[in-house]
Amino acid sequence: MLRTSALSSLLLLRPLLAYGRSAQFLVDADNNIINNMNTRYTLNLTVAGTAVNVMLDTGSTDMWVAPPGGLVGATTDSKTFAEIAYGDGSNFVNGSVLWGEVDIAGYTIPQQAFINVLNSVGEEGDEASGIFGLVGLGFTGPDGSIPAALTAGGFNGTDVGKPVLSSIYAENPSKGQFFAFSLSRVGDVNDTADASLTISDYDPNYVAVANSPVLPVYPPKGGRWSVVTDGITANGHTISWPSFDDSLNATGQNAVLFDTGTTNFLMPAAVRDAIYSTVPGAIVSRNSSISNLEFSEDNDVWVLPCNAIVNMTTIFAGQDFPIHPLDLVDIGVFNAPDGNNYTACLGSVTNGGPILGPGLDALYGDSFLRNVYSVFSFGNSSMGPYVQLLADTDTDAAAADYLSVRAEQLAESPAEISPAAFISIYDGPNAVTSAVGGGPTSAVIATTTAATPTLATTTAVPTATGYTDGSAISSDKNLAADLDSSPSSNDSWGKWGPIIVGLLATNLLILLLVAFVSVMTYIRNGRKAGLPMSDKYAGAAHQRYVPVKLRDDSSFVPPAETLYDDEDHAHGRYSD
Repeated sequence: MLRTSALSSLLLLRPLLAYGRSAQFLVDADNNIINNMNTRYTLNLTVAGTAVNVMLDTGSTDMWVAPPGGLVGATTDSKTFAEIAYGDGSNFVNGSVLWGEVDIAGYTIPQQAFINVLNSVGEEGDEASGIFGLVGLGFTGPDGSIPAALTAGGFNGTDVGKPVLSSIYAENPSKGQFFAFSLSRVGDVNDTADASLTISDYDPNYVAVANSPVLPVYPPKGGRWSVVTDGITANGHTISWPSFDDSLNATGQNAVLFDTGTTNFLMPAAVRDAIYSTVPGAIVSRNSSISNLEFSEDNDVWVLPCNAIVNMTTIFAGQDFPIHPLDLVDIGVFNAPDGNNYTACLGSVTNGGPILGPGLDALYGDSFLRNVYSVFSFGNSSMGPYVQLLADTDTDAAAADYLSVRAEQLAESPAEISPAAFISIYDGPNAVTSAVGGGPTSAVIATTTAATPTLATTTAVPTATGYTDGSAISSDKNLAADLDSSPSSNDSWGKWGPIIVGLLATNLLILLLVAFVSVMTYIRNGRKAGLPMSDKYAGAAHQRYVPVKLRDDSSFVPPAETLYDDEDHAHGRYSD
């Protein structure tokens, strides 16, 4: 048995949200791409006369199917066996390599090689959602699972084991060797967007992409859809980070991979922290008992006020590509350790850990690709492989959309409490946290702001103007302006410094007098009733709420129907 690890694909390195007893789909007008609640983008194809709903994955190459009733049409069995293992190998599919007719995106391939899956581990969530296969849209090569298996079986594997795209290009030599995506979003005001996959052609709605800058694949012979980015900005702050590639460090750039098989942004932990540190009211709980709603290599969780907007922009070839706030913040309802249900918003940019590097500084999954029209070209005789992007998100419109969606969700969900209170319920009052401006120094945040907003530290419920404890929730679409409008520290001190010093001196005198009176009273009366403060609150101070940490975290329950449209929604994770 040949076993090949799909190292370039992070398809299973992220959570899958299972949506109740039946799959929840958003199908575009042309019945082309199916959006499974922003976690999977799939396509209906026909293989050997059998209709199969398959995932689209730019992070891998081979095709495999596992239709529940088997294949009904004619196939040819190569008598070879292949396996695709994901991540550390704990998730995999294997089976016989067959040839059969495949109809996909308007093309017919008479004899396409694919794996007819006999055994699979880790695919249960997708199967429950009606997804029974995968089509890889990555680069071909002799080491792919199918070509290598066929070669080992005595065939010319690179010739008869070509992936789907290579087969289409071979059948249509006069057409360009590229494909293009538009990905929809479930959950915004309009349930955005016509989603589409076109091969050797553009979606008519996005033909302007032909004039977009060409982003060469980096490194040139890397064999994956990674390119160089000029960085990101978050709420008006420029954020940069060291690259694994020394040659990119000299230019202040980074290499990022585009992968439709991954839900969110996977970044170094320091970059994740730098992004959310720009958001007023956001707090991170280190090694938290709160379950991240996206895959992450650590248990650090950023909790944000649900109407705080993350204005993040990615930059390629000097052009800005804004990201919709809905793609940066997840909302959920949590059954907390105190027995109550709370609504909370968590940052969806997470720590990629060892998935990243060497040569890969970040992974941009569907959270990025929903905001652009993307073209992936294998190049031609005069140019190597490249990507072109066309921005498809307007910052102001997206901010208004975010506030509208969140208001509707919060109105029909349990109470939201302040991030500090939410973290305290899960991780105790001594939780290790960081607030605005608390990002690690290994990511560089270029900023001219001088003030850090104060944070709520007591249990509070949001109202129209803020939390019930008096702390405010900013609804300004341009949150960076709140920071930049703060007076400089020198001006503030010159105006208020003497007054502050006087107040502090007065308070100190009062405290000394109170302490003196208390001590004298204690000595005179000899009172010993009750527990000393150190003993009375010792249990509460050191108590840490630790719900069972499973990949399928039972502490997460679905928000209101306005969020998932399914009261039986359950939360699940992939972990390969």
